[in-house]
Amino acid sequence: MLNFDDLIQTEARISNYVKNTPIISNQEINHHFKAEIFFKLDNQQETRSFKVRGAFNAVLSFYEKNKKFPSKIVAQSSGNHAQAVALVGKKFNIPVLIYMAKITSSIKVEATRKLGAEVILCEKRSEANLLAKQKEQEGYFFIHPSDNDDVILGQGTCTLEALKQLHSVDAIFAPCGGGGLLAGSYIAKEALCKEAKIFGCEPLIANDASLSVQAKKIIGFEDSPKTIADGARTLIVSQRCFNYLQKIDGIIEIPEVKIIFWQKKLTEILMQDIEATSALSIAGLDIYLQKTNFNNKKYLLIISGGNV
Repeated sequence: MLNFDDLIQTEARISNYVKNTPIISNQEINHHFKAEIFFKLDNQQETRSFKVRGAFNAVLSFYEKNKKFPSKIVAQSSGNHAQAVALVGKKFNIPVLIYMAKITSSIKVEATRKLGAEVILCEKRSEANLLAKQKEQEGYFFIHPSDNDDVILGQGTCTLEALKQLHSVDAIFAPCGGGGLLAGSYIAKEALCKEAKIFGCEPLIANDASLSVQAKKIIGFEDSPKTIADGARTLIVSQRCFNYLQKIDGIIEIPEVKIIFWQKKLTEILMQDIEATSALSIAGLDIYLQKTNFNNKKYLLIISGGNV
């Protein structure tokens, strides 16, 4: 398992390449939930999502170990990871090849191409996964969106920054796709705020992580779930991330109607671009408080992206 020292080293490694994004609160939302809600706005990263953290750490770690950058990079993605890897390639002048399923948002595809990456669209996410792995055998440096220790540590710096500023919270809510953000967040909170609970928030119709935790074995999908939260269309969590998902306090399943409601509501109230996957955090808190009524508490919500 990764540890807090690894996370601190990662923070230092990527500090010149990622933003320490702001944390905000909102009186209207606090009043609605009768609690203190803090939003960590990683939708304000350069590619408008937290994924740059893991992508930069993976490549900079490669450089530290090999004293050179990889000659070429390959990844598969539902959108935000693709843009992150493309940005890293652009920064360090490394050719990048990205495989994406045709279901991917056209806006995210074009944004990836504008950053200089070659994008190949596949019929299914499973095909994109397979082709990317094959390229690894041809000498490409493969950066998986979650099944990679350096990526997990990079994603964990988001919660690390937040907890260093807030000091303590009662619970953390973060979107759950492949589980990398949750895994990294767990490492951060265990060191800085061990008493805090941490919950993954996952679409009900893309609930592979929740099903896996309940069954105590990994369960996946054959094809991309048709959730509006495209960042959570993961087919299956890796064993690496599953090890951490089994340690968190639960995964909350979110119906599509609630994802849509909170994406619209949060966009209007915060006057921020909130993508559907980011709305999972507040939708998860909403469901949690309806069931537990733990008001007058302090909650950290990760706003993972703003590529609407």
